[in-house]
Amino acid sequence: MTRSLLLLGLMLATSSQALAAPIYRCGPGGKTYSQAPCADGTVIEATDPRSAAQRAEARRMLAAERRRAAELERERLAAEKAAEKNAAGAVSVSATPADDGKPAGKTAKGGKSAAKEAEGTKPFTAVVPKAAATAAR
Repeated sequence: MTRSLLLLGLMLATSSQALAAPIYRCGPGGKTYSQAPCADGTVIEATDPRSAAQRAEARRMLAAERRRAAELERERLAAEKAAEKNAAGAVSVSATPADDGKPAGKTAKGGKSAAKEAEGTKPFTAVVPKAAATAAR
């Protein structure tokens, strides 16, 4: 049974190489490729020069890289989900601000912001230093 499967596999592998259509480089500068012959075309050697062992190794490495990529994607998605949960719990924002009819950030008197009044700080006033003022005159 295994001998017949091995023989079948060998026959398929050799027949697929024999049935491969030639590839032609055509057009000005050889910038187009075709499976049909063209007037100024040249045949391109398009067979895989690697050995069977090299092709098997490449397939094995590709499978390993795909597994690693899937693992990294799972880790990234888990980290994003955890960060989303942490961020959602850390920030508490009300859905709609209280509307008391006043412009946001202003008080009824003097135009000072509510935060500055709450802190008890004075508004900033820019002052020209004395040395610079006398030098400019």
